[in-house]
Amino acid sequence: MHNSRLSILSNATEEDVFLDPYPHLVVRNALDKEIFQQLRDEQPDVDIVLNGREKKDTWYDYPAILACENNDVSPLWREFMEYHTSDIFFREILRIFKNALNRTYPDLEDTLGKELKALSCSRRRTGAAKNPRNYETDLSMECQFYVNFTEQPRAVRGPHVDRPTELYAALLYFRGDDDDSVGSDLDICKAKNVTELYPSPGKIKVDEPPMEVIDNKVDVVRTVKYEANTLVFFINSERSIHAVSPRTATPVPRRHVNFTGDLFNLDNKELFEVLHTPKHKLKVWLEEQPLIWRFANYL
Repeated sequence: MHNSRLSILSNATEEDVFLDPYPHLVVRNALDKEIFQQLRDEQPDVDIVLNGREKKDTWYDYPAILACENNDVSPLWREFMEYHTSDIFFREILRIFKNALNRTYPDLEDTLGKELKALSCSRRRTGAAKNPRNYETDLSMECQFYVNFTEQPRAVRGPHVDRPTELYAALLYFRGDDDDSVGSDLDICKAKNVTELYPSPGKIKVDEPPMEVIDNKVDVVRTVKYEANTLVFFINSERSIHAVSPRTATPVPRRHVNFTGDLFNLDNKELFEVLHTPKHKLKVWLEEQPLIWRFANYL
């Protein structure tokens, strides 16, 4: 579990971090060639990721908590996932992003009552914020397989921010040599009108649930191509708007590994506030109700 050659940050330094429009890192050839090739050769069958779910034109994930206990997942992959859900990996994140984190959240250590390097870490259990086990440590870490089917051409996901408990997020692309599709790149976005999207510090006004922003409200400042062994890593905040570009039809699934770390134990429950329209607030509330959620579709 302590093999640093497995780390997605093994070929990255603090000097590689872009600060505008929010701290992010792009590393091509993130892993040593031999390690990446072995991981790609040993990717689990799509059926393992589907885990009994019906295949449709959408995305599916398979979390580390299941993968690390599954003997059908190769030993190298299990070691990879164990490493990226460990406190050792979080210390490596701090090696590169500590200054960026302090700039993004200058009061975070005071809020947590401890230095970031002292945070306790654990592998996320299923259920995310709904599972009490994920509150047993400060940071709940995930490293999961993702497959995304686009057998019909479609948009993958437009501009959005991630959930406001998420401290960081990353993607490592495992594009196959047989994938001749176009698109599915990651766009790093920036608000055109800062005061419109951010009415006050630490708040973002979104247009659609869950946390979507209309395309014409942002500019794309950097596009990261969906290429094998390319890493995108960013610090999550209300400024961290990103999108996945439309992908042409192909029978080959889009494959990557997704990395996140959530602070579910924050006293105020979130790093920033997402402001919904009154209509969408009602829709989100309806969707959470056991009997009347069906009415949400009419809004």
